Amino acid sequence: MNGYKIIVAYDFQELSNAALQQAYKLASFVNGSILLLVVMDSDLLALADIFENAHSQKLKKKITDSMERQIAVRLQQVADKATADSGIPVSTRIETGRIYECILNVAREESPRFVVMGRTSRQLSFTRFGSNTMRVVERSNCPVLTIPSVNAITDFRHIVLPIDLTKQTREELFNAISFGLFFDATIHLVSVVMGGISEQKSRIYQKMHKMKQTIEENGVRCTEKLFRKSSTAIHEVILEYAETLQADAVMIMTHQEEIISTSDRYIGAVAHQIINESNVPVISLTSAASVSNNEKTKAWFDKLFGG
Repeated sequence: MNGYKIIVAYDFQELSNAALQQAYKLASFVNGSILLLVVMDSDLLALADIFENAHSQKLKKKITDSMERQIAVRLQQVADKATADSGIPVSTRIETGRIYECILNVAREESPRFVVMGRTSRQLSFTRFGSNTMRVVERSNCPVLTIPSVNAITDFRHIVLPIDLTKQTREELFNAISFGLFFDATIHLVSVVMGGISEQKSRIYQKMHKMKQTIEENGVRCTEKLFRKSSTAIHEVILEYAETLQADAVMIMTHQEEIISTSDRYIGAVAHQIINESNVPVISLTSAASVSNNEKTKAWFDKLFGG
């Protein structure tokens, strides 16, 4: 195994178990290992701040330490079973703090190839994802795979890739081709043409066609579909198309917007809605992730294509 890791944000709930199952496939993809990360939510633990005197503070620490020990035992049991089931090395880590901050900090330390997490989670656990998921996607320096439901584990056979007229990065093309090659997947390019220009004369059609040629030249099946702008929201057009194809995943650059924020941590409305409403896993790549993974991606790209 090499140094590539898949971080799974874990909270012992069914959705994070599905995320772990999905991580098996990604770990095989990168020939790497899995890190199970549990975050003890500091906002929840703060409820114990009703303790005021020294004796009560000691009691608080004793309770917190006991909780962490119990979590560590349970987590190690999950990791051991995961390793036995998958044959993939699975390690564990427990942090205390704000959920999204801890996940991002660990990702910066570990430099994983992917972070995998459930899109939402029941709020009965000591960790709560939900709104934290979007914050991780916004700020992550690596691709984030969000799992919408326990039944959404995918083999990545059909991947929908929305494109627009913003600058497409080498990272996006690399991910599409590498997923296509490893999983024997078909990449389905999709976009929406604006204005009254004919579809085949539009800039977006020309761009899509060139991308399709590049993907196919590298041995990956690829289709293209261009919709005309209508009263239907763009994200709905994309997700309806994915449903028609019975797609396994949607891969997005999270700066795919007509109006781009000056902040690299901004997720535009279309990408945000795709992540929130997709019935299949979404692979999200931010501008920050493109910069962070530039050298690593270049090495992969050169190895894969002899560049």
